Amino acid sequence: MVERTAKPLTSYSSARLTGTANQDAKSLRSTSSTLGLGRTASGTVNDPALTYDANWFGSSGRGLGDYNDDVHYTYTNGATAQYTFTGTGIAYLSEKNGDMGNVDVYIDGTFQANVNLYVSGARQSQQVVYSKTGLASGAHTIKIVNKTTSVGIVDALKITS
Repeated sequence: MVERTAKPLTSYSSARLTGTANQDAKSLRSTSSTLGLGRTASGTVNDPALTYDANWFGSSGRGLGDYNDDVHYTYTNGATAQYTFTGTGIAYLSEKNGDMGNVDVYIDGTFQANVNLYVSGARQSQQVVYSKTGLASGAHTIKIVNKTTSVGIVDALKITS
């Protein structure tokens, strides 16, 4: 390390930075250069990447077989979660269990299906409870709406591009 005698390091101030990581692709303005794949790549999107209204809660370190060992859940009828992705298909992964209820799934604002997350017997983790393929290539939004006061869960999404 080299220190200037005219301006020693102790004369500089510092500040602690906080925030969240930007996981999207980065582009250099006025060029075609891009770093990273962002949300356009095929792959699994973990539940914290979605946008949730105030009635959803995160739970991590559950040890129940969840993708990345975490989920978002709600007990509120009408609570919504959504995610905008670029691709031609999407799969919604959730847990299925005896305390679960129903959710409605929308793609681009159009109702797609009412999905029953209830199952008797053993808990089932990382279940594809809804999938859609054949979407026009481009940006789409999935919205998941809890329809009961039973548990609704989002574990992950799988995007196809």
